[in-house]
Amino acid sequence: MKLFVSIFDDAQLLPHFLRHYLQFGITEFHVAAPPQLADDIRRISTGNTVFQYSGFDVAETVCGGVSAVAGMREVAQEADEWSVIVDLDEFVEFGEPVRTIVEDMEGEGANIARGVMYDRFAVDGRPKPFDEGSHLPSLYPVRARFIKNIMGGIDIKGVLVKGHLKGRGAHHIFYDEVRYSKVFDISHYKWNDPSLRRIRQAYEMSRAAGLDWSQQYKKILDHYARYGRFAWETFGGELVGPVSSLTHSANG
Repeated sequence: MKLFVSIFDDAQLLPHFLRHYLQFGITEFHVAAPPQLADDIRRISTGNTVFQYSGFDVAETVCGGVSAVAGMREVAQEADEWSVIVDLDEFVEFGEPVRTIVEDMEGEGANIARGVMYDRFAVDGRPKPFDEGSHLPSLYPVRARFIKNIMGGIDIKGVLVKGHLKGRGAHHIFYDEVRYSKVFDISHYKWNDPSLRRIRQAYEMSRAAGLDWSQQYKKILDHYARYGRFAWETFGGELVGPVSSLTHSANG
């Protein structure tokens, strides 16, 4: 089973990403990334089947672009082949091997499974650093539908796709899609150490390009400026996992 992902400027999440998807039977990873990350990705990926692509525009992913993933799929995915398509910070909670899910989807006649995004936050609501040994669910034990409730965006997207279905509106909706009856949770580990810098960058890039969704990025910055943190209690956040000692110490 193949997975397609783009990386813009930071591969720090990749060890966690690989471990997460390997447990669900992903055996082949196709990664679009800039040349300067090639050595890091090669080191992190040792022992796994990872194909790197350096010829796609990964910078557009900052503003929600998906052309790199679409390009890799055209090259490496067969017309009737299933694959997982996600961002590096999106960890789909499949709960069982993907091939088992695909068998059920085939029985329903579905060609796409969707997931709903739950952003994960530290208890104190501030971006937290992590390393290769961090346990992400306990470092970021709060989850919330931040994209929907604060950004006003669409937080449901296709994550398991058959063949060359083309996205309509990034990967939120696909042409000719037949949806699977089950919707999966996606743990969105976006709010780590450099996240605010990236959001400011995304806001400036999307505003300069005249993209309407630049206002979604502005809503994030406005929220953080108002509270000095991600005030998850104001947008439906809930504590869903054990809290790590690192998080406790960060809170004093």
